[in-house]
Amino acid sequence: MENTILKILVKKMTGERFESIVSAEKEYIRRSREVEILLEQLKGCGLTKEQSLAVDRLLTAYNECNFRYSELAYMQGMKDTAAMLKELDLIKAGTFD
Repeated sequence: MENTILKILVKKMTGERFESIVSAEKEYIRRSREVEILLEQLKGCGLTKEQSLAVDRLLTAYNECNFRYSELAYMQGMKDTAAMLKELDLIKAGTFD
């Protein structure tokens, strides 16, 4: 994967920095606790080891997909911002990808 400025920014801003921002956000904290409660309830359902692993793999894949979605949304927001700044003649024309 080519390391353009945009890709470097996206990785940095959706990684540790973003984690520090969302971990202090009240609604995120509430929903995160809800996930923890639901996971504890699931553990009490008596799933077999195979079923537990299947659920774990599903949740992992879902989380990875969600993370990528967030990266792409952030990247598109940066591109849209650059396009707007170009249109307003606040930055020089060029590519931003």
